[in-house]
Amino acid sequence: MNVEDALKIGELSKGEVITGRKGLLRKIVSIEVMEVPEVGNWATEGILMLTSFYSVKDDFKKQYDILKTLIEKRAAGMVVKLGRFLDYLPEEMIALAEKNSFPIISIPKNVSYINVVTPLYENLYEEKRRVKQNSSNPFYDFIVEDYAKVEDEVERLSEILEAQVYIEDCVGQLLYCSKTFSSDGWRKSNLLFSVPSNPNYKKLIKDWKSDIQPSLLRREKFSDQRNRLIVPLLSKKDIFAFIHLPFKSQSKFQEVKPHHVEHLSRKLSETILSEQLDLQKERIKEKAKLELLLDKHNSANVNREFVLLYFYRKSKDIPSLQPSPLLDINCLVRKNIKEWMQTLLCEECILFEKHNQIFSLIQSSENEHQNIVSYLKNVCKLSLQNSSIIDVAVSVSAPFRNLKDYDEKIKSVVKIMEIGQKVRPDEKVYTYDKLGIYEILINLSTNSTAMLYADEVLSPLTSDDGELLETLIAFLKENGNVSRTAETLFIHRRTMTFRLQKIKELLNMQLDDPENLFTLRFCLKLKELI
Repeated sequence: MNVEDALKIGELSKGEVITGRKGLLRKIVSIEVMEVPEVGNWATEGILMLTSFYSVKDDFKKQYDILKTLIEKRAAGMVVKLGRFLDYLPEEMIALAEKNSFPIISIPKNVSYINVVTPLYENLYEEKRRVKQNSSNPFYDFIVEDYAKVEDEVERLSEILEAQVYIEDCVGQLLYCSKTFSSDGWRKSNLLFSVPSNPNYKKLIKDWKSDIQPSLLRREKFSDQRNRLIVPLLSKKDIFAFIHLPFKSQSKFQEVKPHHVEHLSRKLSETILSEQLDLQKERIKEKAKLELLLDKHNSANVNREFVLLYFYRKSKDIPSLQPSPLLDINCLVRKNIKEWMQTLLCEECILFEKHNQIFSLIQSSENEHQNIVSYLKNVCKLSLQNSSIIDVAVSVSAPFRNLKDYDEKIKSVVKIMEIGQKVRPDEKVYTYDKLGIYEILINLSTNSTAMLYADEVLSPLTSDDGELLETLIAFLKENGNVSRTAETLFIHRRTMTFRLQKIKELLNMQLDDPENLFTLRFCLKLKELI
């Protein structure tokens, strides 16, 4: 507690600083009432002295010497009652105190010393108790420091514990992780939204959520035998995430008490929720920027070229993102995408959402990149290799100049992704110009005339339960080999021959004619694309 803090406590708040205001940050260590002329033997550093100068009320030299001694002893300051035995302080004393930044505070003569001293001592005692408590708190350095981002907080905790630290939501999806990571007894992956590898993670998290809140921590040990604390992150007593804090030292681990992690939990919770708010504001700004661009743009802007990017989560075996009343998961996806898209050397990049999917509208000048699609493909490939976003693929539209085509380009870039996933499932970046024949099929799959033609050709095979259509598809995949097709469908060769004969009759086509086979493949591919 310093002098400035003390001026807000109890009856001292009625006091007025009459000199030495620059010394208000002096630390108060103790408080004493002094009504004797000799202070040299008992005055100590950090003492706040209260006096009415009763014993030296008629001796200016003694008053001056008392002040001089307190300054030399590096006392915190002086509180004096004026109007009782002394009406004012001499100018020499005021000048001496001002010169040495020594605060002198005047309090009204009717204020009782006990009403000043008691609350000050209570605050001093509480402060010393907290210092003693924090001296054994392994997270004290973390608590007293300020951080700009959640990642900085996680990294600092990792440094303190000399171990990897991560935060998961209430279904186990990874939200934040320290830079150093290796497989442990709880999880094997540090990819964003990946879930724990521990087979019992769902039950354990459910138990934590129901049991952990009263004590603010849970002690766990998994197959890696590392002691760890599981600490909840809360908002208005609702748990929205957990942080894992592994310990190397068994003794330090056992010394940690619930009150040690209380401030840690509050600090992290506030930073995460504050970041969520900032990300939501950024989302609104990006949406407004896109709407303004769409409203103002017209076909006269021939010196601008646009490309759309679509971000798609590929993996099917990872659980769907769980909605949370406190955490908007899509905000974290946007945040990570935004970070690696800032490396793009383009005029403008607007990240936005449509139908709960994430897109980016890239704007570049005509001479910025001779082949913007090729450039974006290379940058996306490199960025995805280093990204922590879990199994994301990107599709890139063909360049366009008129934003009136915006809705069609959205459909197109989504269709590119669908086709890319089917024909090149192992790749992560799909571009309009590299899909070969599918470039034409993308357009034809939305053409009503082409689709009507495909329906008419194949309709004779759709009247039953789809058995004949399935047989035809398998036959074409096996390049017309009857025996292999029969094996694929697990039917006898004679049954296969019978079905093929029926298909020929219904379609009125010979299945050994290359023209007919091309027509059938073409129609089937169009149907597949929708």
